[in-house]
Amino acid sequence: MTTEAAQVIDRFVAAWERSDVDELMDYFTEDAVWHPMPTTPAVGKAAIRELVSAWLTTAPQGVVHRQVADGNLVMQERTDRCSFGGREVVSAVAAVFELEGGRIAAWREYFDMSPFSTP
Repeated sequence: MTTEAAQVIDRFVAAWERSDVDELMDYFTEDAVWHPMPTTPAVGKAAIRELVSAWLTTAPQGVVHRQVADGNLVMQERTDRCSFGGREVVSAVAAVFELEGGRIAAWREYFDMSPFSTP
């Protein structure tokens, strides 16, 4: 059975695939934090909008392999592909979403940055 939190994240991922920044921002609380580790976290919707807009310029595509949810917590394993520095970068990602009131309050992503820095 899919939880309400998992359904929110499914819709969020679909908006990401459409590169719909305005819709994506509707999924966040005003004081949300997105921390794509090991980079600096974006705190608040304005900072998240700026970072999301930058990431979307890389034409990201993701494949979710596993998603589990417990209450307001949703975790994913996925593979992301994007165009970075004129080349395709493939990255394994573990993501954790914490929801409050049906919106994302915290989004942490764990991935290896080395594919982004090696030619």
